[in-house]
Amino acid sequence: MAVAHLTAAEAAARLGVKRETLYAYVSRGQLGRTMSLDGRSSLFDPGEIDALRTSRRRSASGELSTVIASSVTQLDEAAGHRYRTPDGPVAAVDLLDRSFSEVADLIWGGPADPDAWTLPAPTAALVRSLVGALPDDAPPLDRLRIAVSAVSASDPARHARATAVQTQAARHMIGAMVVALGGDRDRSIAAALWSALSPHPCTPAAEAALDAVLILLADHGLATSTFAVRVAASVRADPYSMVSAGLGAVGGRIHGAASGYVHRFFVDAERDGLTAAIGQRLDAGQHLPGMGHAVYRRADVRKVALERLVFAAHDGEDRLTLVRAAEERFAAYEQGPANIDFALGALTWLAGMEPWAGEALFAISRTVGWVAHGIEELREPALRFRPVARYVAPREPLPEDGHP
Repeated sequence: MAVAHLTAAEAAARLGVKRETLYAYVSRGQLGRTMSLDGRSSLFDPGEIDALRTSRRRSASGELSTVIASSVTQLDEAAGHRYRTPDGPVAAVDLLDRSFSEVADLIWGGPADPDAWTLPAPTAALVRSLVGALPDDAPPLDRLRIAVSAVSASDPARHARATAVQTQAARHMIGAMVVALGGDRDRSIAAALWSALSPHPCTPAAEAALDAVLILLADHGLATSTFAVRVAASVRADPYSMVSAGLGAVGGRIHGAASGYVHRFFVDAERDGLTAAIGQRLDAGQHLPGMGHAVYRRADVRKVALERLVFAAHDGEDRLTLVRAAEERFAAYEQGPANIDFALGALTWLAGMEPWAGEALFAISRTVGWVAHGIEELREPALRFRPVARYVAPREPLPEDGHP
C-alpha cells in the first residue's frame, strides 16, 4: 500500500507556512515533489514534510538541516510505519503474527533463517564471563556494549562489507545482548528476554506482547541513534562499531529511556495515588510521560497495537485498572496522544521488570534497524557527512546539573 501523498495546501498547512514558502523550499532543494496524474498539481511526501517540520523547530543559530533518502522504513501517521520486505513495504502492525527474528530477516532483505540466529557457544560463554565481572548494579546498556564488543572480538570477518556478513554479525550481536541480560538463547528471543527480565512466567500471551515490542521498535526512520549509526557507516566502520554508535546515542535520557519514566510514574501512582503522581509532575513543570509524538499527532498506531497485547497478557489483573485510568486522565491535559513508550512502560511495570528494562528492549530491537541503515549507508559515497562549522561566540555554560 503506497503512502498517501499530500496536496500543496495540505503540505503547507502541515508545515504552518504559506504555499509560496512551500514552493520556496522546493526551489532551494529542501523539499521534493511529484506531479499528480493530471499533470497540473504537486504532491508531497508526508515523511519529507515531517522531517522538514522537525528541522525547522531547531534554533536558527544551529543551522542544522538534514534529509537522508532511505528505503528501510516508511512513516505514515494514519497507518503507522511500514518496513521494507522482499515483497514490498508492509505495515509493522501487520507483522505481529511473526517472531522478532523473522521480521528482522525480512527487513534485512532475506528469507527467515532460524538456524543463523544460533549464537556460538564460545561467544556466549565469553559474554557471560565478561558481564559477570561487572558490578551487580552495572547499567543494562553497559552490559549490552560489552556483549557487542565480545562478539566483535570473536569475528575475524568484522570488516567485510558484504550484506550477508553484516546481517550475520547483527544476529550474533542480538543473541549476545540477550545473553548479557541473563537470557537463555535456547528459547525464542522474546521468551528468553521475558524470563531474564520478569519474575512472572512467560505465557504465550506474554511472549506475544514482548515480540510485538521488539518488532514495532525495530526501526522508525532517522531517529537520533540511527543517524549516529549512519555517520559511523559513512566512514566505513564495521557493524559492531556502528551498533556501538547507536548504543551511545540511545543512552540519552530523552531517547531510548523514555519508557522508564512511564514505568516510574506507575510505581509512584500505585504508592501515592494517581492524582498525586500526576500533580507531582505537573508541579515540577514536567511533560506527562509517554504522551505526544512528532509523527503521530492523533494516535500512535504502534501504541494501540502493543497495548492490546499488553492488556491481553495481563487480563484480569487489578493493576491494569491503574494503567487504563492513567491514560484516561492524561488525555485531559492535551499533551498529545499516548505513544508507544506509554505502552512499553506499562508492560515493564505490569510484568514486574525493572524500570530500565524498556531501554534495554529498545536497544536490542533497534539493532535491527541500525544494521539495515548501516548497510544502506555503505552504498553511499564515503565521508558524505562533513558539515561546515560556522564559528560563533561561546555560549553561556550549562548549569551545574549539566542540563539547560
